[in-house]
Amino acid sequence: MRKYSYLVAILLLPAIVSGQQSIKKFVRETQSAITSIEPDSTNYEDLETIGTAIGNATIVLLGEQDHGDAPTYLAKTRLIKYLHEKKGFTVLAFESDFFGLNEGWDNLPKQEKLIDTFLHKNITTVWTDCITCQGLFYNFIPETYRNGKPLIVTGFDSEIFFSYSSTFLYPKLDSVLKRVKAPISQLPNYAAEIYPLIKNWYANLKDSAKFNNTNNYLSDIKKQLSVLLGNANFWTIVADNLLNNNLKFKYALNDPLKASQIRDSLMAVNLKWLTETKFAGQKIIVWAANTHIRKFSGNFPIPFLNTVQSMGSIFTSDAVLEKKSFVIGFTSYEGYAGRLGSQKYTLNKLRSNSFENWIDKSSNYAFVNFRNYTGKDELFYMSGINHNNYEGLWNKIYDGVFFIRKMYSCTP
Repeated sequence: MRKYSYLVAILLLPAIVSGQQSIKKFVRETQSAITSIEPDSTNYEDLETIGTAIGNATIVLLGEQDHGDAPTYLAKTRLIKYLHEKKGFTVLAFESDFFGLNEGWDNLPKQEKLIDTFLHKNITTVWTDCITCQGLFYNFIPETYRNGKPLIVTGFDSEIFFSYSSTFLYPKLDSVLKRVKAPISQLPNYAAEIYPLIKNWYANLKDSAKFNNTNNYLSDIKKQLSVLLGNANFWTIVADNLLNNNLKFKYALNDPLKASQIRDSLMAVNLKWLTETKFAGQKIIVWAANTHIRKFSGNFPIPFLNTVQSMGSIFTSDAVLEKKSFVIGFTSYEGYAGRLGSQKYTLNKLRSNSFENWIDKSSNYAFVNFRNYTGKDELFYMSGINHNNYEGLWNKIYDGVFFIRKMYSCTP
């Protein structure tokens, strides 16, 4: 009996090994070399493999391992130019200030100097101050307004306190509440107590009484605007962001996982509103972190990635939106990383059976379309989040992966 069991095991071994290597075989046989990541390389023949993978999708989400990956920004800029010029994508949505990049951008005269200044002040400086992003923010986007084919900028992050929001959000909210005669704006203590409390919400986080009052008032504003303007109205969405942002920063003091979940959930709501309401019928490119756009949690060894449901997983849980979306994660083989203003760090050594080691050594850049994979789902290693080499179901997490061999960090 023992000999028979041993014989069966020997006979089954090739099938087991074959099953374990099927994803590896797929990556090795289907990867497409990308010839350049330079934004001024406008012969887009090498990017057609990505265009074919995207197919009829109208929402393309572009990630990054960390917010300081200089070559990734070059690659994303070139992809954005390709999608805008060749595939009809007209909207670029950033993981930045939802209010400022909607209300502010919509009201901005589209003159080159004004565009430059506005983008720098209302999108996080980990991008706008990075040298490899200069071509996107200060050349390409303004140029699209000169040539009559504008690339519309928008944002979906619930952290709405950049320059435009800091100046205009609360006065404009006050004006809206009074214009629609929201009951809260008619209260005798509105001007002296309620409005100042809401406007200075951040100063109230450590004062329980003031925090609770702020939260109650914001909740009332959201409910009233929902009734008066409807759930899909921009100002109702803004009120929802203010309410939950207040909660997020409160939880950030003692429950960072809950705070992160609030943020990702809000970003999913905001992105859904952009795609289904404001820009319905238009093609949208999303610029965010790998960790936010991931469609599936995987099997990661840290609580944050397993506990927090990402923006991407919430957004694509809607079957219609999932069908319209194509999610591209980024990964790299070697080098160093680090955000502007922070210390650089060397990338961790990859495991031998990691995705990055399956890419042909002659390719500096490559793309793999996981949508074409029809084998069994397998756990395998990839540096798909923060340059950490994790084991996960990466073919479920991203629809496609853009590989960069040599990583380096941004310089200002």
